[in-house]
Amino acid sequence: MRRVISLLLFITIFIGIFSGCSEQENKENLLRIAVDVDLSSMDQNIATDGLSFEAIAGTIEGLYNNDKDGKLIPAIAKEYEMSKDGLVYTFKLRSDVKWSNGDKVTASDFVFAWRRLLDPDTASEYNFIGEVAGVKNAAKVVEGKVKKEELGIKAEDDTTLIIELDRPVPYFLSLMAFPTFFPLNEKFVTEKGENYALDAENLLANGPFKMKSWKKGYGFILEKNKDYYDAKNVSVDGLDYKVIKDNQTAALKYDNNELDVVKLSAELVDKYKSNQAYTQYAAGYIWYVTPNNKTELFSNLNARKAIQHAINKQHIVDKILNDGSIVADYIVPKDLAIGPDQKDFRENSGTFSEYDKELAVEYWDKAKKELGKSEFKVEFLFDDSETIKKTAEFIQAELETNLPGLKVELKSQPKKNRIDLMTDGDYEIGLTRWGPDYADPLTYLDLFLTDVINNYPNYTDKEYDKLVKSSANELSGDAKARWDAMISAEEILLDKGAAIVPLYQTGYSYLVNPKVKGIEDHTVGTPFIYRNVEVNN
Repeated sequence: MRRVISLLLFITIFIGIFSGCSEQENKENLLRIAVDVDLSSMDQNIATDGLSFEAIAGTIEGLYNNDKDGKLIPAIAKEYEMSKDGLVYTFKLRSDVKWSNGDKVTASDFVFAWRRLLDPDTASEYNFIGEVAGVKNAAKVVEGKVKKEELGIKAEDDTTLIIELDRPVPYFLSLMAFPTFFPLNEKFVTEKGENYALDAENLLANGPFKMKSWKKGYGFILEKNKDYYDAKNVSVDGLDYKVIKDNQTAALKYDNNELDVVKLSAELVDKYKSNQAYTQYAAGYIWYVTPNNKTELFSNLNARKAIQHAINKQHIVDKILNDGSIVADYIVPKDLAIGPDQKDFRENSGTFSEYDKELAVEYWDKAKKELGKSEFKVEFLFDDSETIKKTAEFIQAELETNLPGLKVELKSQPKKNRIDLMTDGDYEIGLTRWGPDYADPLTYLDLFLTDVINNYPNYTDKEYDKLVKSSANELSGDAKARWDAMISAEEILLDKGAAIVPLYQTGYSYLVNPKVKGIEDHTVGTPFIYRNVEVNN
């Protein structure tokens, strides 16, 4: 009897071993990606962050995609015509694109999605982008002055989409590859109501992948969408995103062949620099400190100028990040946009908010005198990932050391909570970032217009508003005047207004499994695209 039990035990273990091997083989055709923040939203009308846009772009396609070099390539749009005055775009759509429930993707899906984006009831943080794109009546719809049906978009038939602009917009087509402008299935979204996009069961896809599972706080899996019109060219079975906030833990999992793509923190870069997997990516994100201009302390211009000059940014990029990031004394990043003189925006514009302890103290002394106080306490809000926490702790030390009488208390929050608090103005000073949605300085300068929802510092300046709005409107046909206006606007924002404290422009160091090919990184729009990725086992 004992021998029979032993034999059965052996068989059980034997089967278990081979079952485990089989599971491992299945996993090997998933691209396994570590991320240090949770997925905030799969609703393209609500999403605001890079990871959300990345996941959405993996599951939904719009009129256009970007190729590996960032150039526009057709997706659902086969072709387009533009009127001579640049105000009307007519897109002819593919007829073979389906949602994952079997419904056809039609021009009406774009009409519904765009109207929903700009509908005041949606309260999208990205509703400003309709006006940025120049879509006729976009601002009026957002303000509730006209009905959403009067938005400049209509479906002539299932495969003909017509978009009217109120002015020529040189970067209009590039915006059509941005997830905020992707289509939605009206029937499905309406049926799901408030539950839409909250979990895998309440989502549809028309792109290369679809949501298989989503365990908030732990990660999510996108599986290959067999109904995708170009499914034959999607090589992997899916993308397995794992939330791992500790970079060292993620690197160890890479070493144990549990992950394929891992972002490295500063202390790990030197360890892995000679590793075959070590990869650096450029990025257009700008990280910045945003003081709430409506608080007692930061309503004072000199107080804001003091913190602008009190932080050693070079230490942050060299010692805390060590990943290719560079100091940013600006808000419009390098290598974003080329002006009419064929020079980068940064070659024409200046630098602001350089580290200067003595100057910081001068401004600080003025602020204390004007405010009639010698001691202040502020709460510093930031995301709860490892590297961001270290950055926040360093900034805390710099401000308390270089600005006598200032006490900084740290408040770490999950990213979504942090964004909500900043959006509501329920904070004193915080750490945030912005990545470019399209290749034009306005993608940053628009953020700080009066009453724009992403204007976290609650900054307002009439001259700034005029310059930025004219760059998007009446100056759109005068390239040089438009460029000069945007240069002046940045100077007002950072010098005259000291609205924010730019810190650094990101670069990223990663471990990427050498067996993985075809990851496309982009400095504009969706950070990473995995449509063409291959895992060569």
